[in-house]
Amino acid sequence: MQGKAAVVVCVDELVGGRRRVGQDAEPGKGIGPRVYERTYPFSWLGILAKTPPASDELIYAYHDRGFALHSMRSPEISRLYLQVDADDTMDAWPEPRIWDELRLRLAERELQPGEIIEAGITPMRSMVTEPMQHGRLFLAGDAAHIVPATGAKGMNLALADVKVLAEALAAWYRSKSRDLLDRYSELCLRRVWRAEHFSAWMTALLHRDPAGDPFDHKLRLSYLRYIVTSQAAATTLAENYVGFENA
Repeated sequence: MQGKAAVVVCVDELVGGRRRVGQDAEPGKGIGPRVYERTYPFSWLGILAKTPPASDELIYAYHDRGFALHSMRSPEISRLYLQVDADDTMDAWPEPRIWDELRLRLAERELQPGEIIEAGITPMRSMVTEPMQHGRLFLAGDAAHIVPATGAKGMNLALADVKVLAEALAAWYRSKSRDLLDRYSELCLRRVWRAEHFSAWMTALLHRDPAGDPFDHKLRLSYLRYIVTSQAAATTLAENYVGFENA
């Protein structure tokens, strides 16, 4: 490959009794998938901590200083997140600063510092590869699409892909029918793009854009008030959050 640019998409799959790993495609040759992508000007700092949840509810917080999230893993373990600058590192976030910022943004006095088991900073990104198949090569989960974690859709989409592919493979082995295999991308991408839209919308609604202005801030506050006062708006959010089957 010396002197020749190439893109390699690596996936492990099995169809028709043959195992296939990877696909080479030369840029600009019209071979291979098209990638739709968006990056965000902030990241998430996440911790897993030995501290009882401060609330029985999942908390999404929009604050002047940025987004925060509170979730429960067990009666003794909590997972918490903070919006941080895209170029931040963990060196800039000693444990006392993390806990102070969480209590401030979540407005939860019951949140107590505890031993931090895991900590890291994750960039926010949206990505979709189309199509999700090429011949006997099939992409699933993060190999095919990535969503910002705000919408809590990553694992759900991966499992949905595997369900569609499993049914298609079962049909192939039962009757040699390729119909579901040939429609794999079509069947998956409708759900993928609905989840991508919802996740991008939730991310834009709940995060302070470093390049934004006071007008953007007021628009977000207005829509958040609309969600908590309108049954129609709340239903739309809930329907998308738990999964919209007719996507």
